[in-house]
Amino acid sequence: MTLFKQIIIMIGVIFITLFISTFFVSTGNIRDYLNEQLSSHAQDAATSLGIALTSEISSGDTASLEVYTNAMFDSGYYKEIIIKDIDDKVLFEKKRPIKIDRVPNWFIHLFPLYAPFEEATVENGWQTVGTIKIQSYPGFAYEKLWKNALNTLQIYILVMLIILLLTAFFLTFLLKPLKAIREQAEAICNREFPIINIKPKTIEFLQVVTALNTMSAKLKSIFAEQAKLTEDLQKQAFQDEVTGLSNRSIFIKHLKYFCQTEKNDSQGCLIIMQINNLVHLNKQYGHLKGNDLLIHIAQSLNKNAEDHPNSLTARLSGSEFALLIKSISPEAINNLGERLQKELQGIAQTLELDDEDIAHIGMVSTHSEQDMGTLLSETDMALRLAQQKGVNAFHVYDIQQTNNIQTHGSEQWNKIIIEAIEKDWFQLYFQKTVDTKNQTQFQEILLRLNYDDQVISAGIFIPMAEHLQITRFIDRWVIKNIIERIYSKTQSIYCINLSRDTLVDPSFPVWLKEQLSQLSAQQQSQIIIEVPEYNVIKALSEYKNLLMMLEPFACQFSIDHFGVGFASMAYLHDIKIDFIKVHGSYASNIQDNNDIINYMRQIISTAHNLDIKIIAEGIEEEKDLKILQKMKLDYYQGYFIGKPEPEEQL
Repeated sequence: MTLFKQIIIMIGVIFITLFISTFFVSTGNIRDYLNEQLSSHAQDAATSLGIALTSEISSGDTASLEVYTNAMFDSGYYKEIIIKDIDDKVLFEKKRPIKIDRVPNWFIHLFPLYAPFEEATVENGWQTVGTIKIQSYPGFAYEKLWKNALNTLQIYILVMLIILLLTAFFLTFLLKPLKAIREQAEAICNREFPIINIKPKTIEFLQVVTALNTMSAKLKSIFAEQAKLTEDLQKQAFQDEVTGLSNRSIFIKHLKYFCQTEKNDSQGCLIIMQINNLVHLNKQYGHLKGNDLLIHIAQSLNKNAEDHPNSLTARLSGSEFALLIKSISPEAINNLGERLQKELQGIAQTLELDDEDIAHIGMVSTHSEQDMGTLLSETDMALRLAQQKGVNAFHVYDIQQTNNIQTHGSEQWNKIIIEAIEKDWFQLYFQKTVDTKNQTQFQEILLRLNYDDQVISAGIFIPMAEHLQITRFIDRWVIKNIIERIYSKTQSIYCINLSRDTLVDPSFPVWLKEQLSQLSAQQQSQIIIEVPEYNVIKALSEYKNLLMMLEPFACQFSIDHFGVGFASMAYLHDIKIDFIKVHGSYASNIQDNNDIINYMRQIISTAHNLDIKIIAEGIEEEKDLKILQKMKLDYYQGYFIGKPEPEEQL
């Protein structure tokens, strides 16, 4: 019950108590007064009647006595009159029954009136000739007493209503800061730190508001400092100072993780770009122009990487850059090479360099037989071949068989994917995520395509679907199938990944709301919506809109592949998510790098302070798991925990 209601009820109880007390006291006093009035009235009537009837009583003229007495009795003010002679013989007696219609019986029983018999002696000279007894009729007194009680009640009700209305008005004004205080406290719990601008007139409320504002500001400052510290640690350890790209250390770690875990499932590409004679350029134009060249090339690589989620750009050395694209169609690789070549020529013209031949590009398609050393060697070979081709040339090195399904063109892939959606050629795979007690908590949904007697991994067909901008149809197929599973009473919690194509689709939030409406709140909580951090940053407004529209539902939210880029963690302050899944390259061989261990600890601390749980993915060895468990993450996932399987893993 609210404080407002409690105060109003308390005032009401006080008024009712006062009314009852006053009512009984005042009504009792009036009753006593009326009793005295009835007694006095009866006595006066008996005395006056005795004087008036002296001769009639003395002579025994009962006829005249009755006429006179009846006239007096009929006035209605008397209940009973008795006249006796000297021998105590009743000369006249008349009674009136008590009948009171306008006063409730309960009131008569609660406040009875005792009208006494009053007696007067009738004397003729010095001789007593008889007696008269009269009892007043209490009906009028009861009516007067009841009317007084009603008037008292009406006055009290009117006063109570006026007081309650005034109290409600002033309470609304005085308690207005409490609503703001409650909303501020709820916002702080939801990782928001607003400041209350209200300045209450009540000193106690003002002190509370001031204290809460101070606390909110300090919490916001602490979070900002912690997020900034995490960003600084990441940049110091893994970012190139001149270009802002990843440095060689973190790139090699990502590349090693890709070669160990993802190359079998993905059609990717590694690109090495080398500047021609950077030392000579620095001597000829100065280091400032040399740095401008490095920055322009970094911007070109970053711009082209935006079309490929989860890609990574890096500066490997003074003159070497790298771009790792984890999912790309074969025909897009050639287009990318042509685009980079053209942009190199544009950079040379923008910087007004004498020689437009500023760099060469080696490109290699990934395949299942490659380890990291082989991949780097093939890329170096492609770079040497590009250097022999001509100005800003590129070369694609690909030893895959030409009859591989990956060689299908866009039109063929479009037909295959659309038909797969219509005919349910896709198959769900499940990879479990466990808690600190090794109990399965989630099932991450992965996808395979059954086509032409082959099981094709998502890393093969998803890049083409992204190129064709039809991944949103695949995502909807997955969501529908998961909702059907949940609707059939399965108890598993499913983690569903959304593509960028789905995230920017304006109709998707409405469609998803319709799908979730089929489920109960408990069933909705079995769905975790997961979006890669890269897509969250690139489509932050769409992601916020999705979170806002799904706020009434019980589904949960997660950010996947966290920590790949150098995004500020401050955006976590503006969104409400439940989980962060740290990119697998951090968990893999974590014992080899103290910078990563420190960075991971800072991420964990920042996330836990925001009530966000941390998932470590990409755990391939027991030694990595043991180190991560000591760091107190919440959940763990990887091939060591469990490989993707076509059936749920319990």
